[in-house]
Amino acid sequence: MTLLDKTITSYVNGRLHFKVNSPEDKKARTAAMIEKTFALIPDEALDLFWSGHRDVAIEVLPDLRVPFGMSVGVFGSPAQRKYVITMYDEQQDLPADLFIGTLLRQLGHVAGKYPPEEDWPQSRGDRARFKEHLENLADATVWRWGLRHYSMRYLTATFQEHWVDRIVKDVSHILLNDTPTLH
Repeated sequence: MTLLDKTITSYVNGRLHFKVNSPEDKKARTAAMIEKTFALIPDEALDLFWSGHRDVAIEVLPDLRVPFGMSVGVFGSPAQRKYVITMYDEQQDLPADLFIGTLLRQLGHVAGKYPPEEDWPQSRGDRARFKEHLENLADATVWRWGLRHYSMRYLTATFQEHWVDRIVKDVSHILLNDTPTLH
């Protein structure tokens, strides 16, 4: 095991919290997939997490009655921002590439300083457009990390083809018109 592997394992062990009664082998598989996800991220982005500039926890919760994807919650003042990635028990059983693609999008949100919902626009339509833009920004971050194929795996498994086409177009537009920043 390399020093990076040990650092990632230690980091994930300190950040991953199971709030569901999963068998130990399932917990171990989930932790291993999260470690693999972090191992794929470029060093400069990893430094955001290791340095504490992005304080993130990952919680595994019991399933809801309706399927619900991974999400990011944002807490605290801008100077002491904390991010919680929530996943549900059923998501532990996703194929590895889909799990990684889904988690990468959430980590893209964290790297891009996903704002708390109270900072979003107030009107329903503006909120929906803002959320869509945030999702596209997270995907653009993952693409900048060179992990577009995992992003595409997530997108094609989650959305209908016409939505995937639109997302790809919008993310491509962001990449062409924005300069990459990690904040």
